[in-house]
Amino acid sequence: MTKEEFRKLFESALEVAAKNAETKLGSSVARRFEIELHGLAPHPRLREKDEAFEAIYLGTDRFYRIIDLVVSRVSKDTSTVFMSISGHPPGPLNQTWNEPSGSGPFKQVLADKVELV
Repeated sequence: MTKEEFRKLFESALEVAAKNAETKLGSSVARRFEIELHGLAPHPRLREKDEAFEAIYLGTDRFYRIIDLVVSRVSKDTSTVFMSISGHPPGPLNQTWNEPSGSGPFKQVLADKVELV
């Protein structure tokens, strides 16, 4: 999978997460995303969407196996996405989560609560 194909998959996963948050809240959410990235360092930190993408793209044939994501907080201008990389060793695309078919490593988590700020 090329970097651009993976970027499209990532963008699609963010859009699904935003739609899930909208369903939970009953109103629209911003499509400007900041990523609270967990699993790559001892302490999570907020990253811009492009910075997070660069951190999770490993190459054309090596991928994190599961990347959970959920919109956890929304403001007028920004949706914060909690994103957690599983502890599994990276592998080929066919060993990623990929459910529903075609989602690659991205696994949608449904929030019990979405914080409004």
